[in-house]
Amino acid sequence: MIIQPFQVVGAFFKSLPIILSPGMRLFILAPLVANIALMALLYMVALSYFGSAVDFLMGFLPDWMSFLNWLFLLVFGGIVAVLFFYSFSVGVNIIAAPFMAFLAEKVEEKETGHQFESTLSLSEVVKIAGRSIQRELQKLFYFLPRLIVLLLLSFVPVINLVSPILLLLFSAWMLAIQYMDYSFDNHKLSFREMREALRSKPLLCWTFGFIVMVGLTVPFLNLFVMPIAVVAATLLWIDQFSDRFELASTQNAFSND
Repeated sequence: MIIQPFQVVGAFFKSLPIILSPGMRLFILAPLVANIALMALLYMVALSYFGSAVDFLMGFLPDWMSFLNWLFLLVFGGIVAVLFFYSFSVGVNIIAAPFMAFLAEKVEEKETGHQFESTLSLSEVVKIAGRSIQRELQKLFYFLPRLIVLLLLSFVPVINLVSPILLLLFSAWMLAIQYMDYSFDNHKLSFREMREALRSKPLLCWTFGFIVMVGLTVPFLNLFVMPIAVVAATLLWIDQFSDRFELASTQNAFSND
């Protein structure tokens, strides 16, 4: 387990030349356009409503806790920032999901020689788009209830002191699910199977998620984080998860015979 963070870092370093190689550059364009459009919208909304949103949340504080205003301002500011972050991520991921699924396929084909049946045609894009949107909605319904619980815990005395840390850990976990899921989905593995596999390597997933999270905060780099993360996640799928499911598939085939 101790080497898992180094494996994640290695996957990100290896992903850079892959994403810039001929045949892969096309997949940078879709998330780039989606990032620029939604980021401009997000900044406009954030500048307009961030202050009023924090003031609204601060209004729930009783007068006797006014001496802790600075602490609650920090906590509430973090909550609002997380909400904006998730809104942005969900929008970009839904728009770019079909292209990222193709990218994961092409990287796996390049690295392993495994050939997928799909081609980059309009009909195939529409087919994968429908499947990808369905998968994105599964992720949304998975994380929304958990996010709401964490936000409610932010209003509970004492617990609210650690709620920002819990939100960070949860955000890293969700980012790992988001980007590692493309390879699992390409192999027709269910959302539940994917989560169970990732839960077996929590340190790897948290390391991956935190790296992506940091990348999303860096101006200009955040425009390219999505395809880089998908390539790194695909490399981790190949190295860390694919053998398990191939072995299970082989065992099932023998048992059926």
